[in-house]
Amino acid sequence: MEKVENKTVEELEAEGYRIIDVIAGDTPLTTELKYIIDKIVQEKRGTFYSDILCTLASERFSEQEAKSLWEGILQHKYIVSEKLRRNVGIRVAALDYLENIKKIITMPKIIDEGEFRETLKFAERDALTDVFNRRAVLRELVDEIEYSGKNKEVFSLIMLDLDGYKNFNDTHGHQAGDIVLQEFAGLLKTISRKEDVIGRYGGDEFVIVLSDVNKISARVIAEKIRATVEREFKASIGITVSLGIAEYPSDGKTQDDLISQSDEAMYRAKEFGGNKVIYFKPVEIVYAPHDKTVKKVSCAGDFNRWNKNLGIMKYVEDRQEWRLTLNLKPGVYKYKFIVDGTKWIADPAQVNCSDDGFGGRCSILSVGID
Repeated sequence: MEKVENKTVEELEAEGYRIIDVIAGDTPLTTELKYIIDKIVQEKRGTFYSDILCTLASERFSEQEAKSLWEGILQHKYIVSEKLRRNVGIRVAALDYLENIKKIITMPKIIDEGEFRETLKFAERDALTDVFNRRAVLRELVDEIEYSGKNKEVFSLIMLDLDGYKNFNDTHGHQAGDIVLQEFAGLLKTISRKEDVIGRYGGDEFVIVLSDVNKISARVIAEKIRATVEREFKASIGITVSLGIAEYPSDGKTQDDLISQSDEAMYRAKEFGGNKVIYFKPVEIVYAPHDKTVKKVSCAGDFNRWNKNLGIMKYVEDRQEWRLTLNLKPGVYKYKFIVDGTKWIADPAQVNCSDDGFGGRCSILSVGID
């Protein structure tokens, strides 16, 4: 049997496998088709129904919306077939339902399938590098957020920006710069897994969505990319890469938050001289007061804009101490404890202190790159 791993519904349909007809009940289920469909369901995870609708209607929906529409199409197909006393087929039912019932698509046009596939490819791919364009990769990011949230999984987003690219482009011209971007995109494809989503975010900035990968594992992948770019590009053309990592959901739960956090981490890598991988590190701040009658402790500092309400600490009874876990990018931070809402003190466990700007002392927390 021909290998079907990592193929889309659209690709399998083009090879003659009537996947959609089988799922809709229009074609008998053979042993081969059952194997293929089981593989698709297993591999596509949160995009199964979205892929079906995209193949049928050339429109991309979120997985939740696509599943609801698919169920509506099947019901509509049954009703229309009963009235006409013949099976109208899933494609006719889908077109009628989406155009006339749901009013989602308007003025559909029949075109050659090969022409359609090329049009769809160009609509989603960056013409220069042949990775996903910005619109498509952001859509994939939203789908990943929806899937991971539903299944309580983590994933990571890497933001990448080439160090020294602007100077190279200005010196050697745009054609040479374009070649660098093409080679860099090819390098990303070679290093990344098949299931990873690579996109060009703009200019020399790229993003990678790593499904089911936490920030620690993402750092290993990012470091491999960094080292490869350094080896292949630095000596010959003076280009390296800075990478920032954000993890769902610890660093952000929305598309905007994850983009912002990974972008911020990436620019922190540039602030440290470039050619580095930066991610938000879990840091635990602990306060163990001698006075056991303390009822409430907060921690305020540079990391939360000195807002005590954003740094409420949790009391660990068996250890008789207050704890706060933060995700911080590398840097130096000032902070203080607020005891019972009114008393501001420096961390007694910290040796490094500084002027807090109000005539008192505050503690210093250093978060390193490694």
